[in-house]
Amino acid sequence: MQHIRLILCMLMVIACLQAKAWQGTPPSTGEAKLKIKEVTLLIKQNPKDAQAYADRAALKVQLQDVYGAIKDFSAAVTHSSAANPAFLIGRGQVFLEIGAFREALRDFDAALLVSNSQDALYGRAVAKYYLDDYFGAIRDLDEVIAVAPAHPKALYNRGVVKMELNQLEGAIADMKAFLEYHPGHLEAESGLATASARLERRFVRR
Repeated sequence: MQHIRLILCMLMVIACLQAKAWQGTPPSTGEAKLKIKEVTLLIKQNPKDAQAYADRAALKVQLQDVYGAIKDFSAAVTHSSAANPAFLIGRGQVFLEIGAFREALRDFDAALLVSNSQDALYGRAVAKYYLDDYFGAIRDLDEVIAVAPAHPKALYNRGVVKMELNQLEGAIADMKAFLEYHPGHLEAESGLATASARLERRFVRR
């Protein structure tokens, strides 16, 4: 199953890091570096500006400075007057990027105490998967799909988790449903073929 897990890793983490750092087109590398300088000046003027730290963290994610992003998201969480789910989700997503799945799970759990966020649920599903809580991952993906059936990754990833659990009929159904929303998706087509072949071999053995 290792090849399946590698595909899942790539798709889940990419989806998380793209979640909602920017409402429009992300800044270019040069623009991001310039904006970091501007935000850093703001932070020097007001060292307790939680949103400024979060903005700088998002820019650092853009530049793939994941450890710098975690540090800034942590500062944002510390200086926030109340639990801010966006800061927790942002840090949780970066924790996923470096494989700190228990830390990510704690952040997503904390975010979900104050907000029923799809991003937090999806991120928590990723963390649970890598902590081998497959059923917990499916439960969270179920909730995401119930609200957003066309989510860009949830249906496919639920199908992959079902393949891990040998729930082949469910995996096939999820892959087919995903392909209705995203026709031509190569990984989903490959996953569907793999699940179908495994199910066929199961019936042949009987």
